[in-house]
Amino acid sequence: MQDEINDFIKWVKSNNLENIICIDELDKISLLDLSKQKIKTIPNSICVLKNLTVLKLSNNRIKKLPSSIRKLTNLKNLQCENNLIEEIPKAIGKLSNLLILNLNGNRIKKVPKELCSLSNLSRLTLAANRIKIIPKELDKLEKLLYLSLDTNELKKVGNIFSNMKELYYLDLSFNKISFLPESITNLKELKTLLLEENQIENLKIIENLSSITKLNITDNNLNSLDIDFAKLKKLEVLIVDNNNLTELPKSIYSLDNLIILSASSNSINSISKQINNLIKLEELDLEDNKIDKLPKSICELKNLKTLYLKYNNKIEIPKNLALTYLDILGENHE
Repeated sequence: MQDEINDFIKWVKSNNLENIICIDELDKISLLDLSKQKIKTIPNSICVLKNLTVLKLSNNRIKKLPSSIRKLTNLKNLQCENNLIEEIPKAIGKLSNLLILNLNGNRIKKVPKELCSLSNLSRLTLAANRIKIIPKELDKLEKLLYLSLDTNELKKVGNIFSNMKELYYLDLSFNKISFLPESITNLKELKTLLLEENQIENLKIIENLSSITKLNITDNNLNSLDIDFAKLKKLEVLIVDNNNLTELPKSIYSLDNLIILSASSNSINSISKQINNLIKLEELDLEDNKIDKLPKSICELKNLKTLYLKYNNKIEIPKNLALTYLDILGENHE
């Protein structure tokens, strides 16, 4: 143990970290923040910090996490985002008390099955890596509440959601996913689902997510929305920008809890007079479409404050709109 202590002290001094780490009280350190210190390596001797519960290593130049990390058995929060890590060590599976794991913005290509042994994990963020496959064993993370896999190279997501019954946040944006697995219907507590910039053609399965409050399906080359939105009564934010929609389905107008509706950069040519049913709507983005007229019933939306309409046809706007912000710049409107 003394050799490990000496080695760790040497590492501290060589990285000019004496002002952060008190080398006389190593056994008392529970939180260690080494973010933005230009660190390139983490020594095996870090295991001398046996009482560590929070370790922050973000925004450095670290390429590898030592296998000795398995000895930090009290660790609950490990932050390693924005480094150069290429591989998650299998030893990470020994951190049985880990609640939060952040590995965003690295060079990781593979998620080891051992990570799926972290039975107490509640928050897992693996965004902005190079991951192509997610192991099916991920469904063992029954206590997971927050899962971010955006900005990777995923073409599909297997049935990994079977046991994640408490998950409330799921981000799969900026991948190459073509369909959603059947197991996603098990996410009865899901509040936020982000699917921006994928290749998903059929979204009907989303109807089963009755607790969802935010849905982003921007940039999926959708020609229509084959979703019965009447089954998503809790929806507050709906973003369907940059698709190929020519109309909004009638069921959208049943969303009486909707606060934000964004459908910019489509080919929508009209808005139904039923828009007055969106009684809580505060923000409506319809810019870059083919709309030439708004229904008079839009004036009944007393909570509507912000309306984006630029880059449409010459558009007729009802005079009694009680807005605080109207964006029609660059066009001639009546």
